[in-house]
Amino acid sequence: MKRICIIACMAIAGLTSCNKFLDTKPTDFYSNENYYNTEAQVQQALNGVYSNLMRPELYAQVMGFNFVSATDEVLPNRTTDGDARGLRYNYDASQTYVAGIWRLCYIGINNINALLANIDKPTMDEAKRNIIKGQALFLRGYYYFLLTSNYGDVPLVLRNLTISEVTVPAATQKEVYQQIEKDMKEAEVLLKDYTVAKTGFSDVATLTAVQAVLSRVYIYWAGYPQKDVTKYDSVITYTDKVINSGLHALNADYRQVFINLARDQYDVKENIWELGSLGAAAGVVNKTGNDIGNFVGITSSIIAADTSSYSAASWVWVTKKLFDAYEVDAASTATPNKPSLDIRRDWNCANYIYSGNPRVKAARTSAWLMSAGKFRREYVPQSIRNTNGVAGTYNINWPVIRYADVLLMRAEAENYKNGPGNAYGYINQVRKRGYGLQNGNVVKSITMTSQGSGYTVAPVVTITGGGGSGATGTAVLTSGRVSGIYLSSPGALTPGSYYSSAPVVVIGTFWTPGVTYAANTQVTNGANLYTVTQAGTSTTTAPTHTTGASSATVTGAVFTYAGAAAAATATITTGTESELTPGLDKDGFQLAIRDERMRELCFEAVRRADLIRWGNFVADIQDFAVWATANGAGVTATGNPNGLQGVRNVSARHVLLPKPTYELNLNKALVQNPGW
Repeated sequence: MKRICIIACMAIAGLTSCNKFLDTKPTDFYSNENYYNTEAQVQQALNGVYSNLMRPELYAQVMGFNFVSATDEVLPNRTTDGDARGLRYNYDASQTYVAGIWRLCYIGINNINALLANIDKPTMDEAKRNIIKGQALFLRGYYYFLLTSNYGDVPLVLRNLTISEVTVPAATQKEVYQQIEKDMKEAEVLLKDYTVAKTGFSDVATLTAVQAVLSRVYIYWAGYPQKDVTKYDSVITYTDKVINSGLHALNADYRQVFINLARDQYDVKENIWELGSLGAAAGVVNKTGNDIGNFVGITSSIIAADTSSYSAASWVWVTKKLFDAYEVDAASTATPNKPSLDIRRDWNCANYIYSGNPRVKAARTSAWLMSAGKFRREYVPQSIRNTNGVAGTYNINWPVIRYADVLLMRAEAENYKNGPGNAYGYINQVRKRGYGLQNGNVVKSITMTSQGSGYTVAPVVTITGGGGSGATGTAVLTSGRVSGIYLSSPGALTPGSYYSSAPVVVIGTFWTPGVTYAANTQVTNGANLYTVTQAGTSTTTAPTHTTGASSATVTGAVFTYAGAAAAATATITTGTESELTPGLDKDGFQLAIRDERMRELCFEAVRRADLIRWGNFVADIQDFAVWATANGAGVTATGNPNGLQGVRNVSARHVLLPKPTYELNLNKALVQNPGW
């Protein structure tokens, strides 16, 4: 978090010794009485509330991992240690991580209440006071949103309680939502001139952050269990405010959104509100790093001699359902997996891990074994990733809400109110970016015209011309033939890189005069493939092959005929490939929205909540468990039996987390959630 110098202001409410026995006015520690006297102090108090969100109990680890990693998009690969972390629906009210969310949310609320109670104490610019107050109100609403969406009915505390006030009945979820709405609407007024255009960064709450998050609050409110469908009108109102502000847009390259988060490079158009981590002040808890990109990331270990290495456990893997949800190039002959027209698939479903020493990329071809690749620690700056083989801090920022989510919420609410007609425009914006087509055309597919023969190693594939750049492909070798080209990138997706015509595909290395070739190198000349059987420098005489002849000798190097050279052609997109199937009815469009949210927002801690608000969480997960069993999830070598067992454990009680045991023991007015 570069823009905020965070301090550990939890000490404001702490107690230490006094200078004099029974002193009633402490002077050597902070209290509400001797703090909040200056603009700097109220700003520091606000900073501490932001810092609280990036604690391990919340977004530095738990919110994006512990209770959201066993759905139809992602499954844990852990056994009993996964149960200890709540990964497989084997947890109870005494579990540490269950308690952590509750405790840290109320710590944040307590500090906000103290700040709001004292916001008028210092003499300061009123505009700055309003900005601090607006952010504080928004954050209080957000903490309560985390609480009610996880625990249901919770105590609604809007002032600092005395030490004897421990019996506080829970407010109904409807009452909590009403308070969230009140706080956030007041924050919207106070932050009316506080926008990302003025800040230049998005790790604090700005006007459109409030509006975007309030849209999410309303869409949850409209769904199960409250089912207040009148709130879909409010979803439309508030998503329109964000869309019509002109302050936000989709990044043309989906992959770059998450690279920017890893590098602490603010993308204020796409990332409406993110939680900052990098650059926190010395001594603050999140300075030691966070687990974003670790448990939910691509497997790798630190290698002392490899400064490009990083550490990531990859304790969850994607599901075949997620992998199969992305459209593929049906014409491709690449095996075992065809390339996807949607660039989101190979970013989110990492088809490799790092293994060994020295570290190499090892392919993962079974979808059940693929790491969740969205948050990639390899893009974190080396200076905080790896120091002489010692793992660094990493500190990837967390995207609380992105513009793509706003567009998808707008599409969902529009479909609910008015049907699919106008909703297509919003979902197709997200899909067009997902296919890389936002600003032009890219390479769509590569078709083999000849698979060749005699290849001993996969040849290099080069894609050139066509007015564009950045498209890359990998040859797939099967029994000495190039069985297909896996299109690993359709283009650079930057200005000037888009294609206006089909580029040329070159497979392998052409013979070139004057080049020194090592033994066992393979080169092509025309339609022929040759293997260098004697190292040396080629002359101006090209190797040739006559039917029946076995070799072509050129002075200094011997080229032996190996077989026929492979060849392929490329096609580019027309710009319409990403468009959702037209003519869907209302129910069909809603199902399309559900799949699109999974494709776009996977691993961003919204899938479980989406399944719950759509009203059929238990049945949906149970159906998925049956499907997963039939599609190989239980196979030890190529599936994920541990994750499969996790979704088999789901029951009705898992719609909510249990209220923590310690809180029930303290607050006798609380009632435990059903089933716990």
